[in-house]
Amino acid sequence: MKNKRITVQFIAIFLCQFVALSGCASVPVKPETGGTVFQKSVEDVQKASVNAIVELGFDVTKSEPSYVEGYRPRKWGFFTGSGGETCGVWMESLSPSKTSVHVSTARTSFGIIGQRIWDDEILAELRKELGSPE
Repeated sequence: MKNKRITVQFIAIFLCQFVALSGCASVPVKPETGGTVFQKSVEDVQKASVNAIVELGFDVTKSEPSYVEGYRPRKWGFFTGSGGETCGVWMESLSPSKTSVHVSTARTSFGIIGQRIWDDEILAELRKELGSPE
């Protein structure tokens, strides 16, 4: 009876890990409000956005003139893993030397326990490269 109980617990843990693995990457959604304005061109902000997400361990999955997206590879722990987040950085040119930036991190529904929101860290990396926002 004891061996059966251990086997059932092992299967339950295995299934939980399998479900976490099967969680597909979520798509980030552009925030409706807020945004940070930098005194830089949209081209400069786009390059800095790519650098920021790479510096934080993301793989760049999209790099367009007004949008950069990255996916953070999973790392596994005992029960859950970190990583699996997808971040999006939207840029809107307000003038030739002024750009509004919105950042959003999406987490998977099953991996949410080991995942985190990277918005503040991405903005901090942008500030390092672009200077203080307006």
